[in-house]
Amino acid sequence: MRAPAHRDKSNQLLASLANFEVTHGKLPGIVPQAARDTFVAQIISSLRRIDFVRRLSGAGISDRRLDPHDEFFDPIKGAALLLRKGEIDEAIWLTFVGTQFGKHVTDGWKLAANVMGSFSQGPVWTEAQYRNDRAGFDAMLENNAPALDDWKTAGRYSNHRQYESRKPKHLSKVFNSFSNWQNELGGFRERLQFVHQERGQNPEEAFDGLYKSFSTVHGFGRLGTFDFLTMVGKLELAPISPGSVYLRGATGPFAGAKFLFFGDREYSISATKLEPQVDELDNYLMVGKQVIEDSLCNWQKSPESFIYFKG
Repeated sequence: MRAPAHRDKSNQLLASLANFEVTHGKLPGIVPQAARDTFVAQIISSLRRIDFVRRLSGAGISDRRLDPHDEFFDPIKGAALLLRKGEIDEAIWLTFVGTQFGKHVTDGWKLAANVMGSFSQGPVWTEAQYRNDRAGFDAMLENNAPALDDWKTAGRYSNHRQYESRKPKHLSKVFNSFSNWQNELGGFRERLQFVHQERGQNPEEAFDGLYKSFSTVHGFGRLGTFDFLTMVGKLELAPISPGSVYLRGATGPFAGAKFLFFGDREYSISATKLEPQVDELDNYLMVGKQVIEDSLCNWQKSPESFIYFKG
């Protein structure tokens, strides 16, 4: 089953793929028409998810989205609201929280809400509260270790974060290292200014500078870093966008790229060598590197039959 899509956009993408193949040769992974149509459907699905986040800047958002004790808690919508209020560091913090835990397909933001709301037995861990009482946060995690160990009580990570530990010591390291990254130069604005001074204000160069600096954040790796920074860009918390698909360290997108270009997920080629070819594809599709990365990852899971993935 194909994703519902605007016919004009589908036709445009199909034509762009054909133009790419005229210059660069056939893409073996999408020789079957069903695979080609499914790949295009995944691209459109990814574009829609990005558009949804971008539309938050003009949407009505309740303060309830900021309260982890409220059933309507949503760190991503909360971050968009905080940006409007001019609270950039709190917005970046909630974007980190949203990326760290993710929204589980069944549990929603339950895990994020429990941690940020001290399992309803303590303070709400805003950026300022955490920065002023890191020891208190760590103690809260230790006190709730049995609850964290039980996913039915605590909630679950999203698919992108499903292998992350809920152990207190791990979470302490993640939060501590992120807070250090955010605040070691004074705050997020100062970090962005530092990157601009080093790399210039081109959105792709700024993204790359932040991406490389993020290696100090515990437990994120390539996927978490890419997800966090692309969300920062989509929420317009900073003028950044990926100039590459960043295949080095990737799993699903790398497998998808190998399947697309060679018809074999296990094809022997380095990410360094394949990455420019994938980036070149976007010069034809013009959908953005995040869309290419996301679409390759989801498409390779079911190449000839569209499945909607929430991430």
